[in-house]
Amino acid sequence: MKLPQTLDQIEKGIQRGDHFGAQLALSFSGETFVQSCGNNAPFLPLEDDHLLLWLSACKPVAAVACGILMDRGLLDLHRPVAELIPDFAQRGKAAITPFHLLTHTAGIRGGTLGWRAMSWEEAIGRVCETKPEPRWVPGMKAGYHVDNAWYMLGELVRVLDGRGYSDFVREEIFLPLEMPNCWVGMPDQTFETYGDQIAWIYDCEGEAPEISDVLCRPEAVTGCRPGGSGRGPAQEFLHFYQAMSRMAEGEDGILRSATAQTLLAPHRVGMFDHTFRCTMDWGLGFMRQSDHYDPGETPYQFGSHASRRAFGHCGNQSTAAFSDPENGLSVALLFNGMPGEERHQIRLRATLNALYEELGLV
Repeated sequence: MKLPQTLDQIEKGIQRGDHFGAQLALSFSGETFVQSCGNNAPFLPLEDDHLLLWLSACKPVAAVACGILMDRGLLDLHRPVAELIPDFAQRGKAAITPFHLLTHTAGIRGGTLGWRAMSWEEAIGRVCETKPEPRWVPGMKAGYHVDNAWYMLGELVRVLDGRGYSDFVREEIFLPLEMPNCWVGMPDQTFETYGDQIAWIYDCEGEAPEISDVLCRPEAVTGCRPGGSGRGPAQEFLHFYQAMSRMAEGEDGILRSATAQTLLAPHRVGMFDHTFRCTMDWGLGFMRQSDHYDPGETPYQFGSHASRRAFGHCGNQSTAAFSDPENGLSVALLFNGMPGEERHQIRLRATLNALYEELGLV
């Protein structure tokens, strides 16, 4: 498989200063393609085994963790979170369920914690203290939740299973799917062992790219943020979507096929998203291709040509990982530069459009 037009789009982004490099991994019609382009740092190539930051593209990992607990009879998506985590009921949140968290309809966007250093207990405490948005009935209004909902999903995993979220997803998802270099928060000793294999990510919005200190400092790599701190090579992240695609098509795996189908089904359809300011469809923790609502303008899509069955997730100004079962395609595309929203949306769409065109899927 050769993809000169797709790689040319990545190279043009390097020349524009959108990123230093990118990793692309995909499977199509029984073939796998893996290519790293550009540099991790000046004069140091970005290699296939570098661990890149996924940011919000790691949110579906939490959805699958919930699915595993569902398969074990431990989690009911429609049971209020506060029945398992009583402190969450503070300030009028008693009716919010895991379903609302997974569909971004909980109405607690204001509790965003960012990347400041804090313990797991402090993060959960802050989310529990969050005040719901006024006149927001859970499930009746939609707006993307950046991180707080995912902390609560991670805490549900800890309460119901006993293991911390990082250990659970490592042992139940990444290792079974042959993703040994993927993490959502890693031990300090592991961080030291990887050394330069952990890729930099750059702020490319200004005149000169700068290493993003907030995203690259050691505590940002070792800290567990279920909605944003996933890291790993694109060639391993691809395994996650290959597995999801197989389970969606009827094969049991780390989830029962029926559970995977439930996660990927459209559960939020035609609702206006008050964060992205557009109409977007969602499964449970998974974005669904929604470009048909406003072709060419809907942000964080899987290009213009993906089928409406495509599912996955994108990460802030950086990443896209998804499967398009109608076209037999799974993709992990990870950029190491964040050039601002407008430039990223242009870059992402152009690269994925070129990919679909080269594969003959237009």
